[in-house]
Order: sequence, then C-alpha cells, then structure tokens
Amino acid sequence: MSQATPAFSTEHDLNTSEQQAFWQTVVQRTLTAADGITLAYMVALHPKAHASIVLSSGRVESYLKYQELVFDLYQQGYSVYALDHRGQGLSARMTINPHMGHVRRFNDYIDDFALFMHKIVLKQAAQPLFLLGHSMGGAIGTLYLKQHPDIFTAAAFSAPMYGIKLPMPKGFVRWLASRLDTSLNGGEPNFVLSGQNYKAVPFKGNDLTHSQTRYQAYRELYDAAPKLQLGSPTNHWLTESLDAADSCVLATAHIRTPILILQASEDKIVDNAAQNLAVSTHCQLKIIAGAAHEIFMEKDVYRNQALNYALDFFKCYVIKDEDKQAV
Repeated sequence: MSQATPAFSTEHDLNTSEQQAFWQTVVQRTLTAADGITLAYMVALHPKAHASIVLSSGRVESYLKYQELVFDLYQQGYSVYALDHRGQGLSARMTINPHMGHVRRFNDYIDDFALFMHKIVLKQAAQPLFLLGHSMGGAIGTLYLKQHPDIFTAAAFSAPMYGIKLPMPKGFVRWLASRLDTSLNGGEPNFVLSGQNYKAVPFKGNDLTHSQTRYQAYRELYDAAPKLQLGSPTNHWLTESLDAADSCVLATAHIRTPILILQASEDKIVDNAAQNLAVSTHCQLKIIAGAAHEIFMEKDVYRNQALNYALDFFKCYVIKDEDKQAV
C-alpha cells in the first residue's frame, strides 16, 4: 500500500521550521549567459524523485518568492529546479536603474532558460521532466516548448501571459511604447508611462491575491532582500512582451507537449480571453473560480485547487512514462 502524500502548506502557518530547515538544503548557484549576464538558480534534489519540475517564474519574481511552493513540490516527491530570469530576482540587471524591468529581446529569456536546461537540469534531473510556469514565466515556457519540443513531458502554466490587460487598445499601446522607447536609439531604457521604482502596495486593493498572510510574507521578503525589488517595466520590455504574448497564442496550436492552463477568473494582470484562444488539441484549460492573478500565493482554497489540477495532470504522464519503461 503506497504512502499518502503530505498535504500542501497552509496560509495559516507560513515559513514553518520544517520549511526553513528544508531551504537550508537547497543548492543556490549562478551561471553566465552568452552575453555575460549572471543568472541565479536553485536546485532541490529529491533522493527518491519520481519526476522533476522546473519552475519558470513571472515578471518581478525570484525563486525565493516560491520557497513555499518548492517545499510543497518536494514533499510530493519531485526534484525542483528554478531560474531567476535576467533583469530580476537575484540575476543581474541590464539597466543603470536596477528597478527597471527590461529585456533587449524576449527571446533572451528563452535562450537563458535553454542554457539552464542544458547546463544544469538535463545533466541531473530525474525523468520525466515537467514545466511549471507563472505569468511571464508561462510565456517564456511556451516559447521554449516551441523551440525545444522534446525536452518536457508536460507543462502547466498558472495565469500565463498570453495577453496583457491594457488601459487602451493593444495596437495603440504598442505604437505608443515604441515611440517613447529611448533604447531604440542607443539610449538608456525608460519606464512605461507612469512607471516607477519598486513600491510596496498595501494589501487592500492589491490585484495579486486574496491571501493577506501570503501577500504580507511576499512584501516582507522583498523588504528584507532589496536586491529582489523591481519596479515597472520599460517601454522596450512592453513591446517585446506584447509580441511574445501574441506568439504564444499561435504557438500552442503547434506545440506537441501537453499543456494545462490554470486560469484565474479574477485576473486583472493578464488577458484571460487570450488564454481561451490558446486552447487546442494539446492545450487544455482549468478555471480557478475566484482566484486573482497570483494563484500560487492565493488563499488555500484556490491554491490547493490549482496545485491539485497541475499535479494530477503531471501524474498522468508519470504513469505513462513508467508504463513505457515496463514494456
């Protein structure tokens, strides 16, 4: 009789002594991208892993923000890998102002991820390999799957950035951001209109989560580690990301890797209509009714539902993979 898997963490008891002890065993290192940018990453190797999960986080995020999630995935029997995307988290910035969310080409994110997979993950990860992405990390993951079709067995994306909620029509916003982009003429990148440095928004009225405890823990982490702080995106990031989001919707129709989209019904950050357009033969969608954008830092009722959907989806392919090996 198989052992019951442990329950997920709860918002009512965050940063437990068990989680703290676990995090002391996590490997944290850096690698260098082709253009010299230093990329931070983490590895949590499970001694009896039945599979591995690679995390691709969202804009402004770091793997440090996902300590609770990494712990939960490890407790479920997975080895876990995560990369901080260039220009954010513990990875190097590319702007004089470290608070600017910037990238020269959206494909740089995918190239970095491919380097991480080649240099670190594929050399040690237990198979099968699963991809778990959030928001911008979901867009990066999707385009990685298109360019590298035979690496991951399946992928689950929480509120993937297949479109961005905008105050005005997308075509106009893209045109305006392109016109205002000072980096196109070789200058220093500039914030989008009304953009600013990192600012800790109060919980009341935030667009990310309904869980006050998880939100507070997130803000306390960024206060304690100022290097993690990131403000608004640059105009160049916006034009690159709008184009990448459009590419994701088109890509899902051709990607062979099974994809599960976890859609937050109350999302105010990304465009759910674009996610709906991405549904195809190999791309299914589950709605987390009532959840805001940050599903993995939501109230337990939403977070647990999303994690169960994702892990049940992955387990289907663990079984299939084991069946293949038995033949």
